Amino acid sequence: MNITEKLKILRLNINSDMNLVILKQSDSINNANVSIYDVYNPAFEHGGELKVDIFGYYNQKQGYIINNLENKYWRRKNMTGVTFKSAVVVPFLYVPLNKYLASDENRQIDSMHRFQANTVNHCKDMYNFSLKIQRTDSWGYIQANGRFDGLVSLLERRLVDFGSSPLLFKLDRMPSTFIYRKPKVTATSYEIFLRPLETEVWIVILITLGAILIILKIIFRNEVKVFRKRNFSVDDTTWSFLVLFTLGAFCQQGASCYPKFLSSRILAFFIFLFSILIYQFYSASIVSYLLLEPPRTIFDLKDLKESSLRVGIEDILIDRNYFVQTTDPDAIELFETKIKGSNNNSGFYSPEEGLELVRQGGFAFHVETSTAYPIIERTFSNQDICELEEVQMYRTQPMFTNLQKNSPFREMMNYCMFKQSEDGNMDRLRRHWDARQPECIQAAKKQEFHVSFKEFSCGPVAVLLGSFLALIFLSLEIFLYHKQRLFTAVKSRIKSNRSVHKLYPFTK
Repeated sequence: MNITEKLKILRLNINSDMNLVILKQSDSINNANVSIYDVYNPAFEHGGELKVDIFGYYNQKQGYIINNLENKYWRRKNMTGVTFKSAVVVPFLYVPLNKYLASDENRQIDSMHRFQANTVNHCKDMYNFSLKIQRTDSWGYIQANGRFDGLVSLLERRLVDFGSSPLLFKLDRMPSTFIYRKPKVTATSYEIFLRPLETEVWIVILITLGAILIILKIIFRNEVKVFRKRNFSVDDTTWSFLVLFTLGAFCQQGASCYPKFLSSRILAFFIFLFSILIYQFYSASIVSYLLLEPPRTIFDLKDLKESSLRVGIEDILIDRNYFVQTTDPDAIELFETKIKGSNNNSGFYSPEEGLELVRQGGFAFHVETSTAYPIIERTFSNQDICELEEVQMYRTQPMFTNLQKNSPFREMMNYCMFKQSEDGNMDRLRRHWDARQPECIQAAKKQEFHVSFKEFSCGPVAVLLGSFLALIFLSLEIFLYHKQRLFTAVKSRIKSNRSVHKLYPFTK
């Protein structure tokens, strides 16, 4: 039994680091007395054949002479067609698996798995091995018996050598995110009307109006004294009348009377000037608030949870499992308050249903971007696309090819992936399978705004409040009027009775 036959029974694989050193009796050509051979088997348990390749020589004069300095896995890339088993996660399948993975149709469906399957397929061509792929409907989640299902279970039980679906993914490759139309800042009506001016400015305005009322009272009272002496009709000078006069000027509604003294006219002139300056700043600020693009107010899950947006999740296993295992308090509260329904399923939608709700507005939908972007480009208008924003729900991790624990083919697959990255093939596949983000054409974006009833409600509320107070005071005035009439009538009747007794005294 020669040395080669002895080496064939060893459980060698492509990752083996074994060198065979043979001492030669003659060193005529290369002046070498030691030959070094590279010994490995592409895959012992998969029917691979032993490979013994010359690696280099050694002699005392020249030292080591290495014929091939290339990477070990590049030298051993011909695996002579050994067959590996793999699995890919495809929840629903209606066509043959190999045809589905090779097809470019509907790239937004299962794009993550088909992307990874294509990278593994390039490794198959690079190393010249065969691949037998089977389908599973789950990545692998812990079951009631404490064991994993899906792809992880197949790897754990060594039923497959490696997965053709990634177990984790990276944001710049296969991201998932909340997509929603930018909500309008939902300020209350009184906040909108008070926002244009700072609190200090409002205080100064109120103090100024109070001072104006006092000065008006002094000037108008002097006018009344002068004109009454001359028997001229005079205007009302009560405090309520002066308040109406000042508010009319401040609100650009004019005045109900016309000052007659030069001093009062000068004061009225500066009241109108003061009012129009304040009015210009105030009205311009409100209009600019309505016209300006609403600022971004949602940056993370906490902001999304506290917003007025409804929330939905793509109905896939990874997202359902996330809410079962997560310890993030914001994610848990978001699920409990905005996603979970009476049957615990109402917050999960298909991509088409969820994105249609996003298009209608007031809805945030968590979905894979590779699935969402083609649907958005097909169904959203440019105006809708310009209003979209994204928020990440969970921290992402790098995508990797998964193999059996302690697999001898780990470094082999790593080298293949690095090689594809260096050659640009990985980036080409990523751009092919990961849809590009829809672009907002700013030149075609329409400038439009809507005033909702919530923003307008301060006006009707003020009118209703004023009407209610007016009715209360009207009722009080009517009551006092009738009370006065009743009091006058009773008083007159008593006086009349007394007069009768005095004029017609009773005598026998």
